[in-house]
Amino acid sequence: MLPTQPRHDDIIIRRRFGEHASTRAVKQIYAVTYPGHSDRGLEHESYGEAEAVALELAEAQGFSVWYEETPQSGRRTLVRSFRESGVAQAT
Repeated sequence: MLPTQPRHDDIIIRRRFGEHASTRAVKQIYAVTYPGHSDRGLEHESYGEAEAVALELAEAQGFSVWYEETPQSGRRTLVRSFRESGVAQAT
């Protein structure tokens, strides 16, 4: 059975906005966050890169990966779970 809510130790990909250093244009950033680690250095400009890093970490630790598009909403979508019964993927 797939989880419906993230656990305290799951990995979350958070979308946020930053500013390009030279052009000062607003850009999307995807930060891979998990307990006990700063998300600095785990920020990516593409969702695909962030997801690949998050899935690699989750598989090694047996956690789930969630995507949070807007932190204010509190709504998270399960990307993939590596808990208990092997590899279960969200549909």
